[in-house]
Amino acid sequence: MGQIFYSCVYDIETKTCCVYDADKFHANCYAHSRNVFSAHYLLRQKPYNVMWGGYDVVLDDSLKDFSREQDLFGFSTYLDYTSFEENYCKGFNDKSGNENLENESYYQDIKFIDENSKLWKNINVSAEAKDFFDWEKNKSVKYDGYLINLTKKQAVDLVKHYECSKTLNSYMQEIVIDPVPVLTETGGGTMMALLNGASIETTEELAGIWCGDLLQIVAELPKGYEIVNTCFADICGRARYYIEKFGFDENGYVLKNKKNERYQGVTHNIIQERGSPRCVKLTKDEKGNQMLCAEIIAP
Repeated sequence: MGQIFYSCVYDIETKTCCVYDADKFHANCYAHSRNVFSAHYLLRQKPYNVMWGGYDVVLDDSLKDFSREQDLFGFSTYLDYTSFEENYCKGFNDKSGNENLENESYYQDIKFIDENSKLWKNINVSAEAKDFFDWEKNKSVKYDGYLINLTKKQAVDLVKHYECSKTLNSYMQEIVIDPVPVLTETGGGTMMALLNGASIETTEELAGIWCGDLLQIVAELPKGYEIVNTCFADICGRARYYIEKFGFDENGYVLKNKKNERYQGVTHNIIQERGSPRCVKLTKDEKGNQMLCAEIIAP
C-alpha cells in the first residue's frame, strides 16, 4: 500500500500549525501540489519548523531515531497516543498485545507527543497560497531566492534546484520534485518518487537531513550560510526533458547538451544503493510501442 505522509509546517512558540494529508510521498512532493504551495507560502512569511511526516514512525520502534524536541513537536501535529498504541507490536509472534508500550525507552516521548497534540491550532492557507503563486497561470510555486535552514545555517539555491530537477511527465507537462518534502521527510518517501531510477545528478542521499528544522525562504543568501546543492529528478522524466531540448545521438541515446554528450541515470537495488550509470535510449516493446530503456553502457 505504501506509507502515508503529512506535510507539517509548525510554529512551536505559538502552537500554530498547517498540516495536510499528503497521501503517498510521490503524490504530493511536486511544485504543483497544494502541500508544497502551502509550505512555500508560509515559509515566505516567516521561519517555521517543517516535517514531511510519515505514518510509519509509529511502527517498529522508529521513534527512537528522533530524539530532538522539535521533532517530537512535529510528530504531535499529526499523531497522538492512540496512533502508537494501535500500531504497537514487537513482531509477528508477539502475543503480549500493546500493554508493554509503557516499558519502551521512548514511552516518555510518546506521552510528550500526545500531550502536545491537544494544543495545536491548525490553520488552512491553501486558498491564500493559491492566490499568492497565481495557480491558474503558473501551476507552480516560485523558484527564486533561497530556502534556508536556520537550525543548521545551510541553504538551497532555488533557481539551481529548479534547473537541475525539472522533468516532463508522461503527458509532457513540466514538473519538479520540490526540495522541502525531500529534505524534511521522516524516511522512506523519496525513493518512492525515484522508484524507476534517477538522473545521475540526483542527490537522494540528502533525504531527511533537514527533518524538523527551522526553515524560511528569503531573497538573499544570509552571510555565513553553506550552500547545499540539491537535485531530485526521476530517470525517465529527466530523459523526456532532454529529448525535447537536445534529442538523440545517431545510436538513439538521449543527449544532455549541445556537445552530443549522453544523458545518464541510475537505478537502485532493494537496499537503495546505486547501480552503475546507465544511458537512456528510445526503443519499442513487443507491441511496437515506444518506450525509454536505460542500458548500462560506457558513456
